[in-house]
Amino acid sequence: MPNYDWRDYRGRSWTQRFPEWSKGFARWSALASTEGANLGLIQAIRRLIDLGDRPSRPCVFVSHRQADVEPAARIAYLACQEGFDYWLDVFDPTLAAAPAVAPNLTPQQAAATIAAVIEVGLLNSTHVVAVMTPNTKGSQWVPYEYGRVREPVPSTPAAAWVASSLPAVALPEYLYLGVITKTELELKSWLQSEFGKYGAPPRPCGWNKPVPAPL
Repeated sequence: MPNYDWRDYRGRSWTQRFPEWSKGFARWSALASTEGANLGLIQAIRRLIDLGDRPSRPCVFVSHRQADVEPAARIAYLACQEGFDYWLDVFDPTLAAAPAVAPNLTPQQAAATIAAVIEVGLLNSTHVVAVMTPNTKGSQWVPYEYGRVREPVPSTPAAAWVASSLPAVALPEYLYLGVITKTELELKSWLQSEFGKYGAPPRPCGWNKPVPAPL
């Protein structure tokens, strides 16, 4: 499966947020509009997950705020180096409300739209890594995602990378439902372990972007 990077889709219409090869694209493009997504779309995508329509190759979904795009890209790069595909998305509460993306959304429509984005990402991924920095404070969507991956659907192994600038006392309790890493070495060790469990054959990374700075 190809890799997904939200930055490659900036400036497109909301219905074209995802590439055509992505799982769930047909339902997304048929139901999403400038008026926002709805509960029916979310449930339709969740049903695909319930049916086990997962990628055939391990893919890491990198959860991050828009302000943390650099460490998120580094994590995607590390995952690629370890043999994973990556799904680099952004969960920022301002995203759906941006006039250039989806104008005139009600709060309920904005929430449903971002939730649908998360569901498409989970459908296309086998693993999740959350980027935790001081910028994460106030995010409603990282805890939403952690809650989703622990629901009784095909389980998605979850981990977090915690920046050294984020005090341990600031870590939300839900992170302890997954694996907490604080260094590149710890994160790479987890990725290697998870890739080994999946049983996929190794392959070259093929990273075609500038190499992000180390964490």
